[in-house]
Formats: sequence, structure tokens, C-alpha cells
Amino acid sequence: MANEITVSGTLSYSKSSARASLSGSLRADQTGDHYVQAIQDVGTVEESIAKGDIGTIGWCAFRNNDVTNYVELGATTGVYSLKLGPGEFHGPMKWNSSSVFARANTASCKVEYLLIEL
Repeated sequence: MANEITVSGTLSYSKSSARASLSGSLRADQTGDHYVQAIQDVGTVEESIAKGDIGTIGWCAFRNNDVTNYVELGATTGVYSLKLGPGEFHGPMKWNSSSVFARANTASCKVEYLLIEL
């Protein structure tokens, strides 16, 4: 099969009389057939996001469900490329790594996510 993954998004801006918007979509092939959608309690000590039987993560999306604290995410231990504030969502995005490492700021955060195998 081909084009098993659909990715779409829109970024819009509006202030006073200024307006801007950019949107797009794409379809992507998946070599594997695994995915994981879950909510994980992420503590203040770095931990791996549970990925089940996924080998390499191809696409992902994350939401920090905490109302107070931020959470950091990264593909390498100790290196966080993404910071999600309280209630923030990020994705869908290309990941192309075998792991996601996460660490909450002050207290445990519930992180909702979808990981799709490459």
C-alpha cells in the first residue's frame, strides 16, 4: 500500500488589520504497521515515552494536558528540542528517531501522544 499517513495543518495570524495564514497537507508512505496513541504521566526525571513495538518513529503529535507545568521532549537523552507549555499541542511532525525522551518541569504532567512508525 501507499499513502497510509495523512498530515495536515494550518497556522493563522490576525492582529488589528494584519492577517496571514499558511496551510498544507501531504500523504506519506509507511514501511511498518505500528502506532501508539496514549496518555503517559511524565515526571520530573527524564523518561522514555512508551512506543510499544514501533522501531523508528516516523510521525508524531503531542499534547501537554497539564494546566500549570511545561514538559520537554527530545529524540536524544538530555537534549530537548520541544517544550510544551500548559495545554499546548504540537504536531503533526516528522520525528525519524527510535525514541522520545520526556521530562516535566516542576510536577508530573499528563502527556497525550500519537506515534506512527516510519
